[in-house]
Amino acid sequence: MIRKYLYSITITFVVAIATTSIECQAARVQWFVEVLADPVSKKALIEARILTKDGYRLHIFKKKDDSIWARFRLPRTMRKQLTSKKLPTFWIDTFDPIELERLKKLEVGFNPTLYKQRGKQVEFIVWGSATPGLIPPVMRQMMLGENIYIKYWTLMGDQGLAEIPLARANEAIAQFLKVQPLNKRTDTVQGDSGSSFVTLAKRFTEICEDLKFSPSDNHYTECRELYIQCSEAPEMTTEKLKVCLDFFPNRDKEKQDK
Repeated sequence: MIRKYLYSITITFVVAIATTSIECQAARVQWFVEVLADPVSKKALIEARILTKDGYRLHIFKKKDDSIWARFRLPRTMRKQLTSKKLPTFWIDTFDPIELERLKKLEVGFNPTLYKQRGKQVEFIVWGSATPGLIPPVMRQMMLGENIYIKYWTLMGDQGLAEIPLARANEAIAQFLKVQPLNKRTDTVQGDSGSSFVTLAKRFTEICEDLKFSPSDNHYTECRELYIQCSEAPEMTTEKLKVCLDFFPNRDKEKQDK
């Protein structure tokens, strides 16, 4: 009788420990900041990272040219590998998806410079230049969002979807960008550098794409160079971008309203 009682207590204790361990592990599924050292300059490098309960890894970091990159990796337990024939697509919450396949159209030459795929992981550029004090639109969505979704394709032609929580991404990305964390109660995703900036940039780049079919190849090149020069300028805002590009898509509509 005593043995049965002790056995029952032992089983209950083990189950309690296991349950607590699982709960603690789930609670630790959040973003962290990792400080690394540059192998050459020994300068401290900061990156934000997360490992989900399913084993997906996502790291965000800056390169020497201040461009922001992300590294997505499949779980170690998964035997599948990513394919470079179809790059992933990602989105935050209900915002428009970002197709990494479009990076291929921006490449010049045979060797890709805007993405790198090898085995289970893929690295890709997120933003051209991390201007001090500026929070890029995608980073702003992540800081205020709940989840980031990454749709990926494997060498075998399979399709998968990784759901990555954004718990503590606000604080981690803020430290990584060297800015103050956003206030989720008062700040909005739009902000000054939010969706209006993205919409304007998207409409202008669409115009550049149309110039590919113009008689002169220089038109497309000049359009792209102007966009890159303006969008990556320090402290660029939506209004400043309009002036820099000399692009006011709503000007005719505003005149008609008057």
